[in-house]
Amino acid sequence: MLELHVLGTSSARFAHGRAVSGSVVNTPGGTLLVDCGEGMQQRLIDHNRELKSSGLQSRTRMAKMRAILLTHGHLDHCWGLLPMLQTMALDGRKEPLLVMGPTSSEALEWVRSNPGIVPDEASGVSSTDLAILFQQWQALGSKDESFGFEVDWHLFTLDDEMPFAAPVQPIEEVNLTVVPTQHGIPACGWQVTQPTREGRFDRERADVLGLKRGYISRLARGEDITHDGKNLAAVDFRGPPRPPRSLLVSGDTLGGVPSFGALEIAPDVLLHEATFTSELQEKATLYHHSTAADAANHASACGAHVLALTHYSSRIDDTSELIDDASDALSSPAVVHACSDGELFLIGGDDTLPEVEVFSAAGGWKPTRIT
Repeated sequence: MLELHVLGTSSARFAHGRAVSGSVVNTPGGTLLVDCGEGMQQRLIDHNRELKSSGLQSRTRMAKMRAILLTHGHLDHCWGLLPMLQTMALDGRKEPLLVMGPTSSEALEWVRSNPGIVPDEASGVSSTDLAILFQQWQALGSKDESFGFEVDWHLFTLDDEMPFAAPVQPIEEVNLTVVPTQHGIPACGWQVTQPTREGRFDRERADVLGLKRGYISRLARGEDITHDGKNLAAVDFRGPPRPPRSLLVSGDTLGGVPSFGALEIAPDVLLHEATFTSELQEKATLYHHSTAADAANHASACGAHVLALTHYSSRIDDTSELIDDASDALSSPAVVHACSDGELFLIGGDDTLPEVEVFSAAGGWKPTRIT
């Protein structure tokens, strides 16, 4: 099962009670943070406190973070990173942490040739490229030589428009895929996939046969056994393979990006920016953002089961128009959902179509099944 905690649905700045970008992904092998806008550490603490009182077993703890994945270098997506690292140090963190995101070859060359200097407009390198920001953060965060724990600052270039496996895979139980996007500076989405798993073990059949614990353990490990003179095949005690489960966080992007149509696995949930309504398509294109209709086109292209809209412009108070725009543009049977801050998506189930449930404090932490 995968969990997606949406902790910021506003674009550029806080508006209408919405915070800026940042989402927690809990996987069977550890926790990931996708983007880290201003105030993220406080949002994690507040959300975790609400989860504790909800009766759910889910949590969002900084101490459990294995990696922070950045979609790009605009500050509403990364301005909370350095304060969070410093808080982790104050909390006594010792485990290493991966911080990973996209850059350009030009920015990497600038950093090598001009250490400590912010590029000007004539350089052709954006001052918000992550190569520039990483260098600044490393300098600011290391006044006492180190944070007290290892930070792996990992940059990669986007040399193609097609998705590719992330150069570092911090959690064995899931696969990370980089989905190149277009936003005026190096930018990408992040797909998190739990691969195909073996079917559930038929414990009821084992109990009917009166098998002892040792025999059950061997069958569960895939070993054939002999019981009461009969050969028992381990494969007969397993249900059909469980399909992969996947989610994709788009980051900020122009519409019509080819990478969404080239994914090997369709995401069960696509968390996609919907900064503008369709009537502002020209403005969205000018600023390399998406309308809700653009998000719907990407959802159709990648075969997403649920399109979860986020990253709303401050001009948007009521999200119902975004839902209508996206629903009208869909050419697939995806379900459209407009996210609110603090929502939790649980992605599970064993059937071909997954169970996707949404929980929130506003809904009394009662599940709403949307597939």
